[in-house]
Amino acid sequence: MTNDSASRKAAEAEGPSWTSVFRAPEWGLVAGIAVVLALIYVFNPSRSFFSAYTQQTLLHQVALFGVLSIGAAIVIITGGIDLSVGSVVALSSIVSAKLLTDWLRGGEPTATPPSTGLVLLAMGLTLLLGLGIGLVHAFMINRLGLPPFIATLATMAGLRSVAMLLCENRSINVPFEAYRILGKEPKWTLAIFAAVAIAASIMMGMTVLGRHLYALGGNEMAARLSGLSTRRLKAVAYGLSGMLGALGGILFTGRSGQADPRLGVSYELYAITAAVVGGCSLSGGLGSIRGTVLGLFLIQIVIKGTAIVVQGVDPSQIEGLVLGTVVVLAVAFNQRFRGRA
Repeated sequence: MTNDSASRKAAEAEGPSWTSVFRAPEWGLVAGIAVVLALIYVFNPSRSFFSAYTQQTLLHQVALFGVLSIGAAIVIITGGIDLSVGSVVALSSIVSAKLLTDWLRGGEPTATPPSTGLVLLAMGLTLLLGLGIGLVHAFMINRLGLPPFIATLATMAGLRSVAMLLCENRSINVPFEAYRILGKEPKWTLAIFAAVAIAASIMMGMTVLGRHLYALGGNEMAARLSGLSTRRLKAVAYGLSGMLGALGGILFTGRSGQADPRLGVSYELYAITAAVVGGCSLSGGLGSIRGTVLGLFLIQIVIKGTAIVVQGVDPSQIEGLVLGTVVVLAVAFNQRFRGRA
């Protein structure tokens, strides 16, 4: 055995070098964010993008879309896709509002603020609704043999129709502060997002369940032959995605104070784009929660920064163009990188 090979063996025995931390793919996203911020700084002499108000708004947007993106990332890592995220947001918005203004009131006047316990109950039931929707997706994929694209595409259309039927296609005012505080106050929204991101990152990176979810996405047949319950793993992934979609519905409704069946249109594109930009492969088995969070930051910075630099442009007018362009570039880069690897 040569000295070089002996050295490599010794290094492998000692475990990964600390320098491997700096070779993580997420550093590319950090560099991308730094470059975009530098360009905004150069082309925005007024520095309005770096004002406290703009930064607070940016972080609030990241937190709101972040809970959806984490759910999408977990599903994509397992080799699936969830196109129903936006519709789950809409249905959860309507259901939580109906629970607070009608179904759980017991004859009380609608204008009377509900108790904290009633608000928590409504939120809990809404989260269970999201979990149930995710389990229905898993059932259609596992038992009926539907491709994830078809199963979630069907509910993408169907759930929004159910939301419209429940509210007769009208928005519902939800003025109760105890309900709105989580979505309206950036500090609370950020705290919820941080808790979800940390918990998901620990689950995916430091638990047996996380390793099994990666194995499912890497090679489902091999995972099944290894004795893993692939059906159960899919139920976990889609259940979490549905529950986080319902949480997003609660937060978005709290921000605006209105439940609307039109809420959440194209939100699935935000979530999937953030996951793909963050390094999640649509083939499954690759990606991370921290990469997804960084990908979402990059997308939001590009959208808001472009709107500020290009005068007279509203962020809503260009977000579709930015998302479409970014997702094409990200998927092309990932495919090319994986091909070389």
